Amino acid sequence: MQLLKPAWVNHEGKAIFSVDLHPDGSRFATGGQGQDSSGRVVVWNLKPVVHEKYEEDEKVPKLLCQLDQHLGCVNSVRWSCSGRFLASAGDDKVIIIWQQSSYGGGAVFGSNVVNVESWRSVATLRGHEGDILDVAWSPNDVWLASASIDNNVIIWNAAKWPEQVRVLRGHTGLVKGVTWDPVGRYLTSQADDKSLRIWRTTDWTTEETLIEPFTECGGTTTVLRPSWSPDGQYLVSAHAMNNGGPTAQIIDRDSWNTDKDFVGHRKPITCVRFNPNILKKADKSVQYCCVAIGSRDRSVSIWFTSLKRPLVVVHDIFDDSVLDLSWSSCGRYLMGVSKDGTLAFINFSHHEIGFPLSEDETNALHLKLYGKSAHTSVSAANPTIIENPELLRLREEECARAKAASATSNSELNQRPTPPTPQRAPINKQIETRTADGKRRITPMFIPPIEGVETPNKSYEASFSSSQQERSRIVVERVDEVVEPNVSTSSRPLPNAAFGHSPSKPAAQPPLPAEFNGVAPGLPARFGKSDSEKPSDQVNIIQVKRKQEEPHQPVVKRKRGRPPLYDRSSAPQVTPRTPTEPTPPPPAPAPVSRQPPPTVAQPVAATLVVLPEASMSKATRIQVPGERSGDAPPPLLVVENDYRTTSTSTTSSLGPPSLHRVSRTQVNTASWTTFLTSRITAAAASSTTAALTCQDKSLHVLDIITGEMLLPPLQLPSRASQLFLHGGSLAVLTTDATLTIWDLTKRKRVLAESIRHLVEGRSGGVKCVKVGLDVEEGNNDNKNGDGCSNSENNGTPVLLLSSGEAFVRCKDLGAWLLLGDTASVRRAVQPEYTLLPPCHAPGQVQEVSRPLASLLHQTAAYSGSSRVTRPVISEDARRSLTEVFINRMLTSARYLKSSQDYKFWLKRKIQFFIKEGLEKKLREIFDDLLGPRQGSSVENSETKCWMPKIMEFDKKSLLEEFLREILLAKNSLQLQRLYSEYKEQLDSTAVDMI
Repeated sequence: MQLLKPAWVNHEGKAIFSVDLHPDGSRFATGGQGQDSSGRVVVWNLKPVVHEKYEEDEKVPKLLCQLDQHLGCVNSVRWSCSGRFLASAGDDKVIIIWQQSSYGGGAVFGSNVVNVESWRSVATLRGHEGDILDVAWSPNDVWLASASIDNNVIIWNAAKWPEQVRVLRGHTGLVKGVTWDPVGRYLTSQADDKSLRIWRTTDWTTEETLIEPFTECGGTTTVLRPSWSPDGQYLVSAHAMNNGGPTAQIIDRDSWNTDKDFVGHRKPITCVRFNPNILKKADKSVQYCCVAIGSRDRSVSIWFTSLKRPLVVVHDIFDDSVLDLSWSSCGRYLMGVSKDGTLAFINFSHHEIGFPLSEDETNALHLKLYGKSAHTSVSAANPTIIENPELLRLREEECARAKAASATSNSELNQRPTPPTPQRAPINKQIETRTADGKRRITPMFIPPIEGVETPNKSYEASFSSSQQERSRIVVERVDEVVEPNVSTSSRPLPNAAFGHSPSKPAAQPPLPAEFNGVAPGLPARFGKSDSEKPSDQVNIIQVKRKQEEPHQPVVKRKRGRPPLYDRSSAPQVTPRTPTEPTPPPPAPAPVSRQPPPTVAQPVAATLVVLPEASMSKATRIQVPGERSGDAPPPLLVVENDYRTTSTSTTSSLGPPSLHRVSRTQVNTASWTTFLTSRITAAAASSTTAALTCQDKSLHVLDIITGEMLLPPLQLPSRASQLFLHGGSLAVLTTDATLTIWDLTKRKRVLAESIRHLVEGRSGGVKCVKVGLDVEEGNNDNKNGDGCSNSENNGTPVLLLSSGEAFVRCKDLGAWLLLGDTASVRRAVQPEYTLLPPCHAPGQVQEVSRPLASLLHQTAAYSGSSRVTRPVISEDARRSLTEVFINRMLTSARYLKSSQDYKFWLKRKIQFFIKEGLEKKLREIFDDLLGPRQGSSVENSETKCWMPKIMEFDKKSLLEEFLREILLAKNSLQLQRLYSEYKEQLDSTAVDMI
């Protein structure tokens, strides 16, 4: 490893806010402050940094081009994936897209700098209303995302500058970082509103909002730059908190679990950057990822997902906060910049960092995990002889059309690979002991991957910890003895979150040499190469710790995954440790799962509690929906609990009660303010109304414009669990699982019914209640699928559960109908058939054209992920369950009268029958689509029963489209006679009609 700090890379003493290495490894760009409060972008030559001989050669230019067109400080510079463009954004609220010009450089006006290269502006993007803090290119340079302090993220069309694809609104604080996942399915943004949002790129809606790891965070960082791992399995956020200490949160892609984090930095994390390559050692087949973390404590730590400790930690490498990090495409070079105006460069060897996978191996891995990197080619080894030359010509034409259309359509939905079989790990044990002061100590056992075992579909192994069945099989062995606390005997004091202390070694480690504690003042810019075989003897190490547990709290075993919302809202707050308390023993050194908060036994009440009670923090801001007025930010509904708390108990008859303030603010100015005397547990706002529930079981409805009470407080039968406000309808879900809906316009109750039978026995609880069956708006019929007219949609609720079920209430039947299928059936279905189509059909406007897909997308349970734990069943049973699943989806689409959904799943059914070679079932469907044959003896009776259309589609047109699926199938040659038979009949029917 080699550490450099080239002094010639600077902005004349000004701060450097961003750095990015070019994909071809020839140059790098920095962005920051220029002269006279302007912004500056500089393109540098990388050779003088990497090779000392080029640094000393005066003929080799160091500065390639200096760009001073920005009127404000440049906060982010990013090269496109192809390296053709450079995007820079700053405090002047614009993004400039640069491209190298064929003309030579020249002297920079007003300075003695001479440009070797010429870079010109090809586009200037304006759309943000505040400073832009970060930009990110999507894979293949399709889009450019930008984050700003105006609380918005803008998606730009990279093919049509300056076209905006979408403005993503949802954050209520300054957005300080954006990043794309490696296959382009998600975009992540992190903001000062203590949340991290994951957006779907299919419809630009929120997939998940993560709040829990950031509730204790403050807005103390200039930037918040998260990063995705190159395999796409993990997302690592910037500033998070764990027991009052700063961490980098690890988020699992499968279900967005937040049970692991990186701990050890003493101040908030500012930036995270993954090495762009999936790595492996020369003598091992284990694959892993590498990530660098920068912090306000002026240190940089580098981690492997295959190790329990970091590879290296460099302390005090800068004199101020680390603001940005960047890896080279080869994976060996790491650059970091700081607010102190300097740049640091770390050079690794391949033996230290690992060897990157080839592009083909990476694409194959992405294909295995997500089905988006390659197209499955049809095997040429097929003994079947082509009997019909016309079939060969049609097959080639259809394959050419499908290949051309796949470039502009979301073809990955139909090309999901077979899921890999999870690799089973051996059974391991963890030893639990207690120290003299009563603290628990768990010594974790490292679970290595099983080597030498080949399976047809081997799971990908680059993970932070065991993520499959082996986690639940670890046994904790409790040892009934007292051990001494692990206290260092070194005279040098250790910080609270010390780097590199292993609890498995009770003896204090000797202090490391001072030269490995960072770059000291006056240290030469270039270090000699260190011994790569002994990294642990050269650097301090940062450790990953387990969440601290209270020693006397009961531990409740739970299933793996992030705790539900009600567990997080009711979790007890951890009291900060006072200075007089003894220092706890060092935590475990591996990024292990967090323990969920213990469940506190509640006293038995008269009302059965099925759902958790709603709760709100002390201060909450809710954005009021509706059109924005001019350049002003949107208005906010601000709820402040315990605004004025009296010293006397509120239950006492003496003294005034506590006050809880509610106000509507815009640009820090309150248009109205009101007070409630009971603590507010839930709040919702629409463009006309605000609704609030309190602990005293009251429901308050206010005018959002004036703040006046529209109704006297409504008394609920039990405390509220969730509150939903949709247009003129208000829905409240209470703790006894009673759903009540009111029509605020007509001042009447629409529904009051218990849904206990729907939520009991299903994990996760209720995710959302949609008041008003919006999915019916796109239908052409005057009636809904349940026989109710569209005018009654406002009273028809849709219930979405976290387990993935969606229920709609049929008024005529007086029952709840399940849309789609249960989780147990979905897990047993072939994964490529559980994928949902986009919410909007190609060529459709923004109205919902696929209501069934729109509802099920919001459940986020129909992803078809190959890493979902699936039951071991026979292939015959799996085929039968797949057919059952598709038939239920067809039934749901028919009930909703959604023609686009029905056509999609009917096509899936045809594809399934073709894949399995079920010729008899294909004939049944094709016969119905073709209709009665001419000249049949029962022609009259068949003609009377047969309808020429199904939903809104012509049956014969559907038959012609479905016959093309035979041509594109792998086993098309086996079904060529079936194709020829129905193709001839279809053509003859068309001639007879003429």
